[in-house]
Amino acid sequence: MTLLRTLLIGASLLSSTASFAREINVPVPLDYRLIRNVLVSQLFTGEGQTARLWHDGKQCSFLDLSDPHIDGEDGQIKIDNHVHAQFGAKMGGKCMTLIKWNGILETLQKPTLDKSGNVLSFPVTRTNAIDSSGQPLNIAQLQELLQKVVAPKLADLKIDLNKSRGDIVKTLLPYVPAEDSEQLHDSVNSLRFNSVKADATSILLNLGFTSNLKAPNTTPAAAFSDSELAQWQTLWQDWQASLDQAIAQAPLEGELAASRNTLRNVLQKAGAAFERGLTANPSEGDDPVRMFINESWDELSPLLRSVSKQLPGAEGLRYLTLIAATDLMYELESIGSPFGLEISSNGLRKIARSYINHKAKNG
Repeated sequence: MTLLRTLLIGASLLSSTASFAREINVPVPLDYRLIRNVLVSQLFTGEGQTARLWHDGKQCSFLDLSDPHIDGEDGQIKIDNHVHAQFGAKMGGKCMTLIKWNGILETLQKPTLDKSGNVLSFPVTRTNAIDSSGQPLNIAQLQELLQKVVAPKLADLKIDLNKSRGDIVKTLLPYVPAEDSEQLHDSVNSLRFNSVKADATSILLNLGFTSNLKAPNTTPAAAFSDSELAQWQTLWQDWQASLDQAIAQAPLEGELAASRNTLRNVLQKAGAAFERGLTANPSEGDDPVRMFINESWDELSPLLRSVSKQLPGAEGLRYLTLIAATDLMYELESIGSPFGLEISSNGLRKIARSYINHKAKNG
């Protein structure tokens, strides 16, 4: 259920009109492929995802890292990097190579939180370098560079909540009524990492934040007017085009590649069900949004389970797809009910109307 609890971050932050504050804790698994993406974006910015971490100014001597691989070992993350090092001297306007070394640098790095709970860092606890034949590095000058220059660069890998808060607010703000935007900012500003643990496949973070809760608003949302529906249809067409493109470009292999049409068909069903939910007044037990989930989940969940094995960062889908549709809605709503989370036509109207109003004001 880790993915469901992760999704509740957004649901919790969308609660409004505070009557009391409550500390919420959400376990968030970060797959090592996601950690690798962070490392590449921060350090491996050279051509072909390389990092030149040292050179002599004449480019006769240099040290490059490339192709980082990350997994877990003994409660730490293990990063294996390809190393290409050269020591040379400039003679007659040309570089004369004196020493070349290619091999693997392995670092063990312990996930560590700062006292504020805002920054996750990875200080190096051990380094080990071997050549292509598995022999330990025995070049003193290169060993010194790896210890004094390269290891500190790898230890600079950080995940900083302070740098993410603006993006979180920007993502959620369109779905929040204007009168509740201040509470959204307060909730995002309260985000903290409470604990961190590394295992073989991922880092498990415990993310805490303060949610200002309110009594549930039971007033039914009005059906969409013709004008609102036209705006929704334009938005949905844009979203569907974007999703169609993502489905076409997803790196699916084998039989799974033939399932792209299944994804597209479910997307079309969703559009029709959501439009009925926005405009109709369903009787009890006949809600188009809930019916869509019930009717489509058996078809969709095996596909998502397979996709989760191929697409980086999608591992959390496995937890979600093992649950029956009715249990999925019960689980999500029972956990999210204090936050006003409602999987229904009524809930869709509220979120969609907030988004349309935001788009109208901000373009």
